[in-house]
Amino acid sequence: MRRWGAFALLSVALLAAVGFWGYRQYQARQDLETFLNNKYQMAFFNLSTNVQNLQTALGKSLTASGKGEDVAIFSEIWLRADSAQGDIAQLPVSSAVTERTSKFLAQAGDYAYTISKEIVDKEELSEQNWSTLNRLYRQAAQLNSDLQNIGEDLTDGKLTLGELKTGAQNQLANAEGADKSFDSVNRNMQSYPTLIYDGPFSDHLAKRKAEGLTGEKISADEARKIALDFVDKGDNNYSARVIGKNKGRINAYTVEVIPNNDNNENLPRYTCDVSAEGGKVIWYLGNKQVKDDSLSIDQATDRAKQFLDDKGIKNMRPTYHSKNGNLVTIQFAAVQGDVMIYPDQVKCTVALDDGRILGYEASQYWMAKKDRNIPQPKISSQQAKQNLNNHLEVKNSRLAIIPLVDYSEQLCWEFTGTINQDTYLVYINAETGKKEKVMMLVDTPNGQLTM
Repeated sequence: MRRWGAFALLSVALLAAVGFWGYRQYQARQDLETFLNNKYQMAFFNLSTNVQNLQTALGKSLTASGKGEDVAIFSEIWLRADSAQGDIAQLPVSSAVTERTSKFLAQAGDYAYTISKEIVDKEELSEQNWSTLNRLYRQAAQLNSDLQNIGEDLTDGKLTLGELKTGAQNQLANAEGADKSFDSVNRNMQSYPTLIYDGPFSDHLAKRKAEGLTGEKISADEARKIALDFVDKGDNNYSARVIGKNKGRINAYTVEVIPNNDNNENLPRYTCDVSAEGGKVIWYLGNKQVKDDSLSIDQATDRAKQFLDDKGIKNMRPTYHSKNGNLVTIQFAAVQGDVMIYPDQVKCTVALDDGRILGYEASQYWMAKKDRNIPQPKISSQQAKQNLNNHLEVKNSRLAIIPLVDYSEQLCWEFTGTINQDTYLVYINAETGKKEKVMMLVDTPNGQLTM
């Protein structure tokens, strides 16, 4: 009888332990879903705000006469369109669903940028310019209206962006609401003709080939093995399975990488994309509770640099970082000799408790990566410096290749300097001495931003 009593007590204890473990797992997943949903909602409402401001700026552009003071209006259009593109890239929606919307934002921004340069060169706006701006304004108004409708559904709880991410991975029907909402936006964008103009916003650039992806097409099983080998597993055993295929600028297999010991809540699950051509990991993301920040930013940077070296992404130099809670995202750019290659960029997100690489994003790297024959600069650093504003106190200079709006590249002298207490990066064309780009470095509590 006592043995039966002891057995019953042991059974109850085991059930309690299993129940507690199950509750912990459930709570962890609920916390993660809440975090992701909040992140996606913030990206959406930032997108909505930027599109609303884009519509306003395009409306103001219809009053422009092509004078120098109108440059500010077109700069605002470019800034809002560029910001909106960044927001839409953070949403858990496939590129196939948002392709036409993203193309509109890119074309609107590039068109405004080109007009602003024409104004600087003393060229007046033509009637054709006005007609195009009017069409872009009406398209922005349509996009703004569609996003406001989605925003109302989010506010009323009829739509949850976090469900879309979960549904995409598990092929659940509850993802259809969000996917259909954005697909409706995309269809409305398709009702407008694309810009017909031989400039940086022409359609052939949107269809440009990823220069770094070469080689044979791989199979789904090969993609599974590549993903399993690439993600940061540590010394743990993982399994992988292909859960979908993306058709966008980079056709890729979507792979889920799962720890075999799924009872260990400290082991993340990963989702990643592996290019169908060449078999390169384009991005991956792991979910894990990071409970402390025992590592410094420098230690995390060293860990990320070592990870890239181990994966064959060599000759990379850290440029900027951004800290979010107990995670830090470090941006790297390639370096060739003493020249920074800014088109070739990779981002790594590092957990500050154990140094695990939880995030990796290299789509820009593989779009731009190629063999480069870097020319000698035609003007020296001192000659280029003469084209800077006298109030800029230059701290240092170096050569850098930067991307231009038409996706071409230009060798420049990069000057870092200060005016008042603000820091600027000024890029002077190393062939002509022309100022190509100016960016401001903004220090935030979480890292540096370039604007």
